Formats: sequence, C-alpha cells, structure tokens
Amino acid sequence: MHDRPLVGEGRIAFATPETEFGEGVTDRLPETLDRLGVDAPLVVTDRGVESAGVLDAALDGLDLDPTVHYATTEPSVEDFEDLPDVEVDGVVAVGGGSCLDTAKVVATLLAHGGTASDYLGVDKVPGPVAPTVAIPTTSGTGSQATQTAVVSFDGVKRGMSDELLRPDVALVDPALTHGLPRDVTARSGFDAFVHSLESLTARDHTQVEPRPINYQGANPISRPLSRQALELVHGAYEQAVADGDDREARRDLSLGSHLAGTAFSNAGLGAVHALASSVGGMTGRPHGECLAASLTAGLRYNLPVRREEYADVAQTLGVARPEDDTDEAAEALIAECERLRDSVGLPGSFADLGLGPDDADEIVENTLIQERRIKTNPRDVGEDIREPVVRALE
Repeated sequence: MHDRPLVGEGRIAFATPETEFGEGVTDRLPETLDRLGVDAPLVVTDRGVESAGVLDAALDGLDLDPTVHYATTEPSVEDFEDLPDVEVDGVVAVGGGSCLDTAKVVATLLAHGGTASDYLGVDKVPGPVAPTVAIPTTSGTGSQATQTAVVSFDGVKRGMSDELLRPDVALVDPALTHGLPRDVTARSGFDAFVHSLESLTARDHTQVEPRPINYQGANPISRPLSRQALELVHGAYEQAVADGDDREARRDLSLGSHLAGTAFSNAGLGAVHALASSVGGMTGRPHGECLAASLTAGLRYNLPVRREEYADVAQTLGVARPEDDTDEAAEALIAECERLRDSVGLPGSFADLGLGPDDADEIVENTLIQERRIKTNPRDVGEDIREPVVRALE
C-alpha cells in the first residue's frame, strides 16, 4: 500500500456539494433556498420521517407551506409517474437514502421531463437539474454528497449517475438522527462502514479508464477521507446502535457517513456493493441487509489482490497485532467486519435472505451488469465470482 506513487499520471477530479455539518445547521435552510433562488420548493420525504416529527424539525423556520412528495422505501422507475402537478422551482430532500435518491430523480424530471428510466446509466442527464438541498436523517448512504440515485428497474437496482446530480447544498445535522430505530441505525450505519472500506481499497485511479463521473478509483484525495470515515464509523457504530441517544456516537457516525459518501463518490466502490445491488433487486430486502449478506463473498473475492491493504486497515483499526504477518492481519480485518455485522444481528449470507443454490445464476448475471461499481473493484470481476456466491448460498 505504501509503495504506490503519491500521484498517478492520470487526471484526478474531486467534487462535493457545498456542505454544512453540525447540530442545528438545518436552521440555514431558509437562507440557503433564498441564495439558490428557490421560492416554491418541493419537499421529498417519507411518512416515517414526517410522523416522527423530524420533517417539522428540519423545516422549522421556513415561512411557507411547501408541497410534499412521499418517497417509497425502495424506489423504482414506476414511482415517478404521478409527481405533484404544481409549480415548483427546487427540491428539498429530508430523509434517508431513498428520499435523497428520489429527490435527485425528481430534480432531473422537473428540469428535463421524460421518465426516470430515460436517465438510467452514466452521463444521461442533458443539463443542470432543479436546485436541490439535501438534509439526511440517517447516517448511511451518504447520498447527500453523491452523484448517483439508485432505483429498481426490471427487478435490478440500477444507478442513475451524473455529476449534475450532486445536490447543490448538503445540510448534515446529526441531531436529526437521534432516536432513530435500532434496526434503521444498524442497516444504514453498515452501509457507511462498507462505503468507507470499499472506497479505501478500490482499484487505484491510475488503473481506471477515464469516465464521465468521478468514479475514478482510490486516489490521494479520496483515501484520507475514506480512512477518516472508516475510523469514525468503526468507532461509533455499535454504540449508536445500542444507544440511539448517545450524542457523541451519533455525531461521529453522521460525520463518518458523510465523509464516506464524499470519498466513494470520487473513488468508486466494488464487489460487495455490486453483489448487494443484485440480491437487493431480487429480494426487495433493505440495502444494509443486502450489504451484510454480501460482505464475506465480496471481501474474500478481493482478498488475493488486497492482502496488504486489508492488513494495513486492520492495523489502523487496532484489530491486528503488531507482530501479525500480512496474511494474519488481512484475515483479522475480515473477521472484524464479520464480527461487526454479527454484533448487530444483520444477515450473514445470501441464504439468510431466503435465497438458495438455484439463484446463483441470476445473482452472477445481475452482478456483472453493475458496471459503475465493478470497474473500480480492485479485481477484475468475471464469472469466477460464482464461487463465493455459491458459498454464500449454502
């Protein structure tokens, strides 16, 4: 890991929304909308956020009665056929990853029309979208920092990715995550953990072909963010799950999640996320559960080309002994990732999601079409991923 050149020969790009972080930053929403020239925002949220009073807290101070559009738990392209028929000039997203992703699609449709499926893939958005402010209420997807919206299409979770989709402003207020249900914290926090780990150990940017989005491989700008995110999330995750009102744990998890989103949206992800998107589309289970079920298969698949990097991370997290050799330390990292998953009761295999041996072909097929993710996986992904998939189905 330390033998890599500090800067490769290729271009390194870095993008992030304007961001404010800290308790109470949502009080900047009225000023932010004024600055963006938004007078009639469409608020995208969900019923749970609204019923918990979090929506009111986030919108407190707005001197208007905005139109509200409710996102579904797992958005699909069909969800955007009946948007509110009112005049709006911007979007405010208040919620978890599904709400934030829904808001990006809505902002695109407001600006350019068409259907959600028209924009699936990479670099399909023809121009700027409606001004968007993202206010996350969970610590997981980091979608407030990214250029991607994930929606289901024909039973597969697909990405709509374009640098124009990054929100204009992210207001990240950890106070909005206090008291989140334990299961939501466990699932979303595990997403943040995998974001930080996969972006840190992604294919090096000098080995990734140029792309129209900043999924360019791990690089000297993204790696410090990934590492800081990993340390924050690893240190806070279990405590935040155990005690949702622990202010310090919530703050660290919130910041770690945002840093991880910033990092992976400039570096890319890998096999764990590709597998999770495949089984998520097949089962409809929450993304965090699908990541947990995909963890061992994805990490084991990449182990032959990432032993040194895994060993380095294990030492950073304090889960390997100083005297451990590279193989022992790499195994210690995988063991710690599995321990973290198991400690909060997340699924440990595809079999735990109700899938069986007959599903192997579909999982592999759906994984190999996840081009946005597998291009930055440290190992070329091919049919040989079937072996860890089959093991995870036993």
